[in-house]
Amino acid sequence: MNLAFGILQGLMVLILAPFFAGFVHKLKQRARGQKGVSPFQYYRNLYKLLKKETVLSKDATLVSYLAPFMYLLPHILLGFMMPFFYGKPLLAPTNPILITYLMALAVFFLTLYALDQASSFGGLGSSREWFLSSLSEPAFLLLLFSVCLYSKEWDLSIAFLKLGQEVQSLILGYTQHFSVSIPFLLIISLFVLMLAENARIPFDNPETHLELTMIHEANILEASGRHLLLFEYASHLRLTVFLSLISILIFPYIAQEPFYFLLAFALYFLKMLLLGSVLAFVESINAKMRLFRLPNILSVAFVLSLLTLILSMGV
Repeated sequence: MNLAFGILQGLMVLILAPFFAGFVHKLKQRARGQKGVSPFQYYRNLYKLLKKETVLSKDATLVSYLAPFMYLLPHILLGFMMPFFYGKPLLAPTNPILITYLMALAVFFLTLYALDQASSFGGLGSSREWFLSSLSEPAFLLLLFSVCLYSKEWDLSIAFLKLGQEVQSLILGYTQHFSVSIPFLLIISLFVLMLAENARIPFDNPETHLELTMIHEANILEASGRHLLLFEYASHLRLTVFLSLISILIFPYIAQEPFYFLLAFALYFLKMLLLGSVLAFVESINAKMRLFRLPNILSVAFVLSLLTLILSMGV
């Protein structure tokens, strides 16, 4: 029974990922005074890409055929590793190193695809992508270790749940016996890293194709057809995973029994809509920053993650 519901949880997250990304896009358009497209538009876009022909550069090698699938695979695995709304995920237990390496593996194949096209945009995008990843990945690893040390659990699916329950207890006033600073510093750091890892404003603008500003889009500028479908869908999954981790920390209602599965899913859906609204608001009131000013923001996330790691050792 737990195996079946673990698979069902992962499949529901995989299905809903484009909707959450489309919901954020819809709110950003409404904030700009536009009518906005439907939140289901990303499903239509993926379907159109499925029917289109894949065109590759004449200089492309076998790497260009494998990289889109290898970029998607780590995100699918992440979708089955975390307790988004059911406490027994399919691929538990997970550890900080595995999660971080899966994130880095996806970025590696993304940039490898860009370089394999032998275009100037590919080199530009890959260098910028690794510039940001070299700053965000260490901070993300420290953050995951902080969660494990503080909760005294090396299974991340349990560690995030325990930490989230303590945050919820503090908000509701049930307890005052743990450090207030650690959970909230983790939430702030994770939100900043979510913006960086998903190429969101102020780090990047996913809606632009301007040469001087694009980072993520420069890596997939040469992609088309089903390859572009895989890249776009994986980016939706990546955003969903990060938003889900934040939702677990803020309000961790996770079903431990199949009987509460639908209730937990309904609350998860509402939490994701709320966090999507916060993300859309943050992106709407900020502008894309210059590339060499981005380390200033990422250094804040790194310092907060390092600080929580040090504080967690003393708990």
